[in-house]
Amino acid sequence: MEEGQRALQLAPKDAASRLNFALYSCYASQFQSCERGAGDVFQVNPNYEEAFLALAYAQTGQNQLSQARETYSKLGKVSSWGASLATSGFANLALYEGRSRDAAQTLEQGAASDLAAKKPDAAADKFAILSYAQLLRGDNKSASSAAQKSLASSQSVKIRFLAGRTFVEAGDAPNARKMAASLTSELGAEPRAYAKLLLGETALKQGKAKEAVQLFNEANDLLDTWIGRFDLGRAYLDTGAFAEADSEFDRCMKRRGEALELFMDDMPTYSFFPALYYYQGRVREGLKRADFADFYRNYLAIRGSSTEDPLLAEIHRRLGAK
Repeated sequence: MEEGQRALQLAPKDAASRLNFALYSCYASQFQSCERGAGDVFQVNPNYEEAFLALAYAQTGQNQLSQARETYSKLGKVSSWGASLATSGFANLALYEGRSRDAAQTLEQGAASDLAAKKPDAAADKFAILSYAQLLRGDNKSASSAAQKSLASSQSVKIRFLAGRTFVEAGDAPNARKMAASLTSELGAEPRAYAKLLLGETALKQGKAKEAVQLFNEANDLLDTWIGRFDLGRAYLDTGAFAEADSEFDRCMKRRGEALELFMDDMPTYSFFPALYYYQGRVREGLKRADFADFYRNYLAIRGSSTEDPLLAEIHRRLGAK
């Protein structure tokens, strides 16, 4: 935000500088600042597609979901690119609320439109999130298929990482390790950090929580990411290190704006955030903290109306519901 503010001082009427400041504000969890920044962009260019994204992020971060949907509707009418971005936005909100089936249908249609328009990177984004939606539905076969489709459209670092995460959760360790190996071979810190996250997630899936803790710490030393902190919290939880897990999840809560767009590239990802409430509830329960139920109730406030969410039964049980 500080860098963006300095850029604005140098070029106060530049739409891109205004947009960057708005997005940085959202990533910093300063949602009202982000909303004002998006409004400033519209004064210069009322049809700037990414400004609609920034506004929708700000509204989502403030739990103004109906307003965010309205913003995505407006975005979809601006241009073909706007329509593609809006599709991702609608699907992300559906996933956030636990409507995985609706999200999957929206993403399948959106990916098909992107491929027809020869926008493979946009299609890859939608296939990657589609794989996550299918995991939430418990359909590992469809999740793996969607991940393979994302890789067929793009071999970007982000897509390989997201596909690898899907393979881990779907029980396909060989393909997950393949993605990790391809990322390890890259020179930059970012792909190598994501490779360690994939190896850590594989270890965690296999019940090797202590090994996962080490790998996640190594990943975060290379690149400090929201998803890396979230994974580290899960690993600490599985080792019974409740205090350390609580610290990581608290860090994720304070940095929740980063979850709006984990890769800072126009792909909404706030649907990853609600699970944080579930895991922090489990940690506080392990710590015998009286406020553990508040986190479960926060989760229910978001996804309690879902008919597909597999966590709801467990959360109600933990809350003592009959």
